[in-house]
Amino acid sequence: MFKLREKILLLFIFSILSYPLYAAPNSGFLDDYSGLKADPDRAGAMVYRKAGVTLGAYDKIVISPIEFFYHPDTKYKGVSPDEMKVLADSFADILTKELEPDYPVVNSTGKGVLIVRLAITNFKMKKKKRSLLGYLPIGAAITALKDVAGKRITLSDATIEAELLDGESGERLGILVDSLSDTVSKKDKPTWESLTNALTFYAKRFRSRLDAEH
Repeated sequence: MFKLREKILLLFIFSILSYPLYAAPNSGFLDDYSGLKADPDRAGAMVYRKAGVTLGAYDKIVISPIEFFYHPDTKYKGVSPDEMKVLADSFADILTKELEPDYPVVNSTGKGVLIVRLAITNFKMKKKKRSLLGYLPIGAAITALKDVAGKRITLSDATIEAELLDGESGERLGILVDSLSDTVSKKDKPTWESLTNALTFYAKRFRSRLDAEH
C-alpha cells in the first residue's frame, strides 16, 4: 500500500515539474497565444514563427497603429490622447528608422507587403508629482517621448506583443511576447528606457533578418 501511494506521489510531482512554467499573458491583443517558444536571443521572451516562412518574399512594411492595454492593477490611467499619440509615434519611429529606406513603410497592403502589429500591454504606470511648471495649458504641444516618459509618468511594467501578417492573405507568420518583468534583470525594474531598449533590439533584429533572407 505504501509503495502504491509513493508511486502516485512521484507521478504527481513529475507532472508538476514537467508542466510548462510559462503561461503566455493574454491581453486580448493577439487572437491566439499558442505555439510560443523561448526566444533564443532574449531570455524570458517568447516567440513563434510559422515553419517555412521566408522574409525574403517581402520588401515593403505596413506598421499598424500601436495599441496600448492597461494592466487592471495599474495605479494610473490618466494618460491624455496627445501623450498616448506621442508614445505610439515614438515607438513606431524606432522601427521605421531601422527599416527605411531599404524596406519602405507604406500605407497599403498587398503582395510583398508585411504587416507589423504592435501593442504595449499589461501597461502599469505611476503618476509623478508635478510642480506648477509641469502643468501644460490647453493647446501646448507634447512632441517628444521625453515630455511624457519620466517627467509625467513612471513605468512600472509592460509587455511587448507583436504579430507579423502576410499583407495579401492576412495569414499569421509570427508572434512575439516580451514581458519586461521577465526579461529585465531581476535587480532592475522595468523603465521607459528598458522598454525603448527592448523595442530597439527587436527592430534591429527584424532588420537583420530581412537582410539575411533577401
